[in-house]
Amino acid sequence: MNMETLDASDTGMILAQGRASGANKLLMLMVVIAILLSSVALVVALISLTQNGDTSTVIVTGQDGSNAEDGRIWNIAMGHYQSNYIYIDPISGQLRGFLVDMVNAVCRMGNKNCNLVYDVWQHCWDSEKGQVQRGGVGLMSGWYDACAGWIKSHSRARTFKFSKTWSKPVDYHFIIKTGNPRGFNPTDVTNMTFGFIDGFINDEFCLARQTSIKGSTLSVTQIHHYPLPDDMLNAVLSGEVDACIAYSHIDLKPGLQRLDDPVLDCSMDASGAAIMMRMDNPLVEWWDPALERLIQTSEYWEICQDVKDEHGHMPGRDPKEMCIGY
Repeated sequence: MNMETLDASDTGMILAQGRASGANKLLMLMVVIAILLSSVALVVALISLTQNGDTSTVIVTGQDGSNAEDGRIWNIAMGHYQSNYIYIDPISGQLRGFLVDMVNAVCRMGNKNCNLVYDVWQHCWDSEKGQVQRGGVGLMSGWYDACAGWIKSHSRARTFKFSKTWSKPVDYHFIIKTGNPRGFNPTDVTNMTFGFIDGFINDEFCLARQTSIKGSTLSVTQIHHYPLPDDMLNAVLSGEVDACIAYSHIDLKPGLQRLDDPVLDCSMDASGAAIMMRMDNPLVEWWDPALERLIQTSEYWEICQDVKDEHGHMPGRDPKEMCIGY
């Protein structure tokens, strides 16, 4: 057939075929573009996550070995204390400790995939000298779904919601130089200077709630903030501050002593460690039921025993001090 012998119907058929072919090519081009845009968005999201906090990925499937029921990966952030509660293993470079074991176990019990994200704790909750405490930029901005291992306090409850706890409350004490060369009086701290850790619950607001201690509401000049526990302890050793407030199981440096009386309560409702999340995050809906089931199993006791068996080379509380009902 040549163009000279085509009638009107032949010409119409060829034109229709040509239009169909062009439409198919256009459709394929649109599909390719959509795939490329989706890939770019995924890459951007991954880059954003790694920029916002170094990740240590631990994907956990359901306790029956099946895939997670909702297909979602729940990002849970945690810092480190270099204690048996949570620390960075120097050989593997991964997060280890009681907190990691608990989060993994609850995720398995809840049949969820969880991604453990390492980040500094100030990105979960932050405080600065002379300012009201506030939510950290990481949790407020949605870099992750929740932060693990946080204790509910009056200040934090104004901003975030909390899961049920899986550990006993922590006691806090005054730390001073051995022999008390500054003449520190735990019942009257008027004009005394204190060191605190950014974002920690044992802060100047906790001290102010100890109404039985005279002078517990500090002026700005009496408050010194530090990024790490070691920095705070060194400030007491050097004489930069008169005292600090630290949890009872902190690994004290030589030259420091803990005052056992009084015991300071810095938590709300004598709370232990929990998951802290934004008010609009649904994580708690599956976390709390899964946590309750876990605590009723032998696996919870095995995790508690591993505080000594697997993580006992690190300082920290023993299972009886840490675990509920132990």
